[in-house]
Parts: sequence; structure tokens; C-alpha cells
Amino acid sequence: MPSKSEKTKRKKGNDSSIDESQNGNNSSLLNSILGAAHNVLYGTSTHSNEQQLTASPTPPAMMSTVTMSTSTPISATRPGTIDPDDDIRRQIASTNVKLDEILVRLAKLDVIEAKLSALDNSVTSLNVRVNVVEVKTTELEKSVDFISDTVEEAKSALDTVKSVGNAVNETKAAIQDIKSMKKVQVDSQRHERTIETMCKSMDTLRKQNRELEEQITDLRWRSMKNNLIITGLPGENRGEDTERTVRAFLDCEMGIKNVAIGNTHRFGRFNRGKPRPIVIRFLFAHDREMVLRNRYKLRGSPFSVREQFPVEMEDRRKKLFPVADQMRDRGHHVKIVRDKLFVDGELYDPSDDDEPELDDREEEEFLDADDGMGTTIDTSMNLR
Repeated sequence: MPSKSEKTKRKKGNDSSIDESQNGNNSSLLNSILGAAHNVLYGTSTHSNEQQLTASPTPPAMMSTVTMSTSTPISATRPGTIDPDDDIRRQIASTNVKLDEILVRLAKLDVIEAKLSALDNSVTSLNVRVNVVEVKTTELEKSVDFISDTVEEAKSALDTVKSVGNAVNETKAAIQDIKSMKKVQVDSQRHERTIETMCKSMDTLRKQNRELEEQITDLRWRSMKNNLIITGLPGENRGEDTERTVRAFLDCEMGIKNVAIGNTHRFGRFNRGKPRPIVIRFLFAHDREMVLRNRYKLRGSPFSVREQFPVEMEDRRKKLFPVADQMRDRGHHVKIVRDKLFVDGELYDPSDDDEPELDDREEEEFLDADDGMGTTIDTSMNLR
């Protein structure tokens, strides 16, 4: 039978083995927790974690002790040491805060990306509009340059005509002196031939001058090709927005919306009792033609819509309107192209310059009658 001292030693040995087993289990649990924290913080693969867990397995006999350790925080720590669990929790909490900040910044980046996409679309649309405006501006600049060159040529030709006229006057004076002297008949004949030549040159220059005037008139008409004139619109004042007035008129009186207008303004001498007409420049010819096709809706109203022509063309057109009215009453097919009148497909040659002229209101009534009866008034043909 063992003695009391042997029992005491044996009991102490069992207690020490139990303490060592608990310390080993606590060490294994701590290693498992540290491995899981390492995975969360640094992304260590699952395979390495499994190796760590396999390298330090928990003995089956101490599972109850491990369970108690994982569910109950270790409160018995040695003085002056740092609890690893607290360090891990702080690291996990810090990581969660950083992840939340990253998510907030990502959400802001999504909003910024959406705004940048909308801004990019707006810039693209503006670039397209700017390109269209640049193309139109280039075309207008070319037209203005061509008109300026033609005007300069016309001025040069007019100066030549004036100089030739002065030369002719001087020659005529010399001829009168020569005729009074019988001794210089030969010189007189030579000067007469010179005068004849110069007279022919004068005729040629007059013809060229008329052609240049016609070309200038044609160029002026082409610059007005997309213009229309509206009369009778009230509301004229110093700060008037004429484009808004025109759009309201087209919408209310003619049922036309969304037309591309370049610019609008009133013209003529100011009359307090009568609003001045408004000239409109359309950016596209089809918008202008649509307004012309719908002007029959203005019958019986104080408003009128007509095309804009140079003064020379307007004077010739006013002489043609009563003739066209008479021809139409006689059953002829009438068509006015700019300042030319075609009767049954043949160009009308005005032999009488004393035909009665129409004022603007009678002209509009004539054009409205043509629109209603199907008579074609073509303004797109380029006839010289």
C-alpha cells in the first residue's frame, strides 16, 4: 500500500500533467484564432489555414476545454502582457472601418462616373452643334467673299465706263473743233472712226454693266433665299424679342413648331401707329417652304407672309402680278419664277411698261389665290 508521501507526489504529477494539457489546448486555440485573423487581414489561403490547423490539432480529450475557451473570453492574463484576442479584435474593427470608408468612396465614384458620362454626352452634342454652325459660317463667309469680289469688279467696270464717257465727251469737243477747220478733214474722219469704236465699246460696257447688275441682284437674292417677311405682328418695343414673337405667331396662327431660325429683326422706318414688318432667316430651306405652304391659313387675318427679294426684283414682280392675274382669269396656266412670268410654259415678254402695280396686300392676296387654286409659284429655279 503506497505511503502518504507517494500519494501526494502522484497527485502533484497528475495536476501538473493536467495543467500542461490545458496550456497546450490554449496554445492550439490561440494559434487557430491567430490564423483566422491573418486570413481576414492579409488574405492567406484556406489551404495554409488547414495546414496550420492540421499541424496543431486539438486532442479529443480536451475538446470540452477548447469549447469553454472559445465561448468564454480568457480573463486570466499575466500582468504586463497583451491579450492577443484584443489585438485581433482591434485589427478587425480597424479593417471594417477602412472597408466602410472604401465602400463610401466607391459609391461617390459611381456618382461621379454617372455625372461624367452625362457631361460627356452634353459635350458631344455641343460639338455636333458647333460643327454645324462652323459649316454654315464657312458657307456664309464664302458667299460674302464672292459678293464682295463681284461688287469690286462692278465698281471697277463703272469707273471704266465713267472714264470712257469722259473720253467720249472730250472727243466730241475735238470733233466740233475739227469740223470747223476744213484743213483737218482727214483727222476728223479718223476721230469719227475712233468715236464709232468708242461708242461700240460704250455699248459693250453698258451691256456688261447690266449683266453685272443682274449678277449682283442675283447674288443678293441668293443671300435672301431662306428669308421670309411677316407683316402685321404687333408688340413692337425697344426690348422686344422678335424671335419669340415669330415663334408664337407660327405656333398660334399657322400651327408650326420646331423650326430652325437663324435670326430675326424688324426693318423699315418706325411708324408709331403701324408695326414694322419682321424678316426671318431660316437655317433650312424645308422649314421656309413649310411656312409658305401653310400661309393660306392667314386668309382673312391682319397678318401676311411673303418672300424677300431685292428691290429691283420687287419692282419687276409688282409689274407682273396684275398681268398674271389677267392671264389666269383668261384660263391660262400662270407661274411666277422670281421676277419672270411664264404663261402656259412660255416666258412672258412685257412690252408695256405702264401696267398697274400691286401693293403688298394685293400681292399677298394674289399669292394666296395661287396657293388655293394650285398655280405654281416656283422660287427655286435659277433663271437669268
